Amino acid sequence: MARILVVDDEVEMCNFFKFFLEGKEHEIKVAENGVQARDALQEYFHLVLLDLKLPDTDGITLLKEIKDRYPTTEVVIMTGYSTVKSAVEAIQLGAYDYMEKPFENLDALEAILERALSRALARRELRDDEELTRRKQVLKSVGFVAGKSEKMQRLLTIAEKLAAKNITMLIRGETGTGKEVLARYIHAVSSRSEQDFLAINCGAFTESLLESELFGHDKGAFPGAVTQHKGIFEMANHGTLFLDEVGEATQAIQVKLLRVLETGEIFRVGGERSIRVDTRVIAATNAPLEELVAGKKFREDLFYRLDVVTLVLPPLKERSEDIPLLAEHFLKRHYSKERPLRMS
Repeated sequence: MARILVVDDEVEMCNFFKFFLEGKEHEIKVAENGVQARDALQEYFHLVLLDLKLPDTDGITLLKEIKDRYPTTEVVIMTGYSTVKSAVEAIQLGAYDYMEKPFENLDALEAILERALSRALARRELRDDEELTRRKQVLKSVGFVAGKSEKMQRLLTIAEKLAAKNITMLIRGETGTGKEVLARYIHAVSSRSEQDFLAINCGAFTESLLESELFGHDKGAFPGAVTQHKGIFEMANHGTLFLDEVGEATQAIQVKLLRVLETGEIFRVGGERSIRVDTRVIAATNAPLEELVAGKKFREDLFYRLDVVTLVLPPLKERSEDIPLLAEHFLKRHYSKERPLRMS
């Protein structure tokens, strides 16, 4: 089944295509103007039937937008104001074909639509295969065994879309579900991938040591501080910082984290000047932060700064189909080639 969008300001034409195409078990949506079309095009369509003359936008402009956003979508132009110039321009910009209204030969119309759909479906399948290959390569590079379950593939798709946005994220999941490797994957498919990815566990340090590790310290800031030390926020500048078990951070550390997220500035311990940092923060927790907020153990304002977008890693018990793949991965990882591998 294909997804088809009909964009035409004539209600009769929209109804005609709904009748003409729905019998072929396709999913049909209609838009009567550019606003409705752009709203519908938040989702992918295999085929768009596009009228060149719309009340609020130019069909050529909309065609460019569609092809820029969805290269595998085929667009068939239709108009009652046919000219050679507009036809040639539309096809040069990526339209599959050009039809003149009214449609007198329904067999010819059906043939054009079937060819366009066949091409769109084939290109989409190829694109999906290429994307899957690329995804596997990146997953392997960061050591993430995601599995083949629908839940994990959907999570990766969402993560890839969010990676393109420069926003703070919160990853939730049980211990051992792979929160850090998911964060590494997000970094690897983002525009920051050429910069550093650094990680720190907020529950593994005393408050004073964690403060120094996060924000650095100036020479003489405390006994033993004989040299200046850059913190992990500075070292991850233009890259990504992963804050694991952020719920373990003390109130004093939470205040400093909030300041960085609000202002993009840090102060080293003992320092007197602020330092600008452009560091993307991905935090993770297996603790119920809402309960910590309610119990006054975690700052509410920091919670909302971290919880811009939340990704939830499903536990293995919710994706049992991934168990064989994971078992095979760990067998290969922990056994040499000389020792036989066996699963039963």
